[in-house]
Amino acid sequence: MNRHRSIPIVLASATRRLSAAALFAGVVLLSGCPRQDAVPAPERVAAAEASAAVASPAPVGGIADRGVSSRPGDGRTGRAVVAAEPPALCSSVKQYGITFGFDRAYPCGQFANGDFWVAPAGDSQGRVRIMSISPGFSSGRNGFEVNPSSVSRHGFDRTAYGYDARLVPALPYSAAPNQSIVKAISRSGDEKTSLETAAVLTVLAAPPADNGRGLFRPPYFGSKKPLIPVARLRMDRLPAYAPLPMMPALSAVSDRFRRVQLDHQLGWSADQIHPKQNMPDYGAQIAIDTASAALRLMVRDDDAQRRQLAMFLAQYALDLKAAMEGGLHFYADGGHRHGRKLVLTLGSLLLDDAAMAARVRDFQQDTYQEDGQLSIGAGSGKVLFGSPCTVEEYWENQNNGTSTRDCRDPYGYIDGGQEPAGYYQFCCTAKGYKAAALALRLMPSLRCVWTDTRILLYADRWVNHGAWTQPDPYQPRGSGALDSNPSDGTGRWPALHGAGRDDGYYGDDFADAMWAAYRGQAGDTVQCQ
Repeated sequence: MNRHRSIPIVLASATRRLSAAALFAGVVLLSGCPRQDAVPAPERVAAAEASAAVASPAPVGGIADRGVSSRPGDGRTGRAVVAAEPPALCSSVKQYGITFGFDRAYPCGQFANGDFWVAPAGDSQGRVRIMSISPGFSSGRNGFEVNPSSVSRHGFDRTAYGYDARLVPALPYSAAPNQSIVKAISRSGDEKTSLETAAVLTVLAAPPADNGRGLFRPPYFGSKKPLIPVARLRMDRLPAYAPLPMMPALSAVSDRFRRVQLDHQLGWSADQIHPKQNMPDYGAQIAIDTASAALRLMVRDDDAQRRQLAMFLAQYALDLKAAMEGGLHFYADGGHRHGRKLVLTLGSLLLDDAAMAARVRDFQQDTYQEDGQLSIGAGSGKVLFGSPCTVEEYWENQNNGTSTRDCRDPYGYIDGGQEPAGYYQFCCTAKGYKAAALALRLMPSLRCVWTDTRILLYADRWVNHGAWTQPDPYQPRGSGALDSNPSDGTGRWPALHGAGRDDGYYGDDFADAMWAAYRGQAGDTVQCQ
């Protein structure tokens, strides 16, 4: 089964349209590139509502650090310190159109990101009994899971690859402490994702410090539920570049990451459980979103709003870290899997998390698409585009247009893919890699975690030169034969040397403006302790 689907691209801006002549010349072919959907603006409503038997939790208003201990409980096992003020009592909680109904009123509250927690009542035998979750699970739609722990199967929607109905518990459900209930609302008529939205309810052993307002939500994946204070955020590690004339509002960027980033499945089919209201389905948009958010965080602005965005990005990193401990990886796959390495890299510094940093630094090679899709060519000595493939797969694609469309050049002379400066190199990765490379340069401490320089060299080359196809001794469609006829230019794609320079889809005007303003000020070396 071909892992890349043929879906037409919708260009984001008229300024990025190519001429008809260029298209007919084959400079950039669009077949096989997923379309660029506009990411829907999150609903501008309060982050959560509670239906409370006695009182409602305080509304989410950003980050509250009011006297939160740096170690609520032990910070690792999820044991909670009893709050100084009594928590609200909730017979149900509602968030993003999802309602969890209980058999009685239980202590409840919200974490810093607005997600709900609930704890057993004094007479509930250490459990929280969930009577209903609406919209209800029916016919394989609107599913839910408890502590998702598989990176290849899920219980959210039967129309999404990897669905397993056995993962959906029966209701009523007696929830134990240290359980995350992840509930989805299904979506119909979408060719890319099966989910409209998703929310997480966390069951704790007892009300946490400050009723959770100063805590990250524990990771939804797996059984480890650490309670980590938002006060741990190392905002002092962020640079503070001068603002640009045109920038996205911090609140808008925060809204993009406010809801749970349901991102724990392997391969391109993970797109199918990326909820429409929570995140883009396609990795190319995820990559440019995460890189642009990281860059926006590095610009001087309102401290509270910067801190809120940092909190949402760190929450994403905590969820990714837990899933990767459970087997998740982001192997190179067209335009599907990049963007997450930067989230983890930034999160490790913001949270002072050595284990998260090691997850990036010590798990390179092909763990992340950014590493697997960029390699130093043995023939050219340049950083080249292309994912690992066999020689046979490469030539099958070159000769017949079949097989994988992002294979690297097996000889290491030119950019890979079905056509350099086309397909996945142009449509779905170049702009994301450029923005991520800029983030690494503008905050040099990130490079001490990332460690690899290939993306930096590649981004500079793409911006300044474009595709690399010369010199090349191999004959086009020659299955490895040397080119002995220089009359039409030597090599497989001689006319495309320099094509696509600083262009591509899934770009971001703010990231491009940051490059223009600050790339020249960033150095090439960094000192790491």
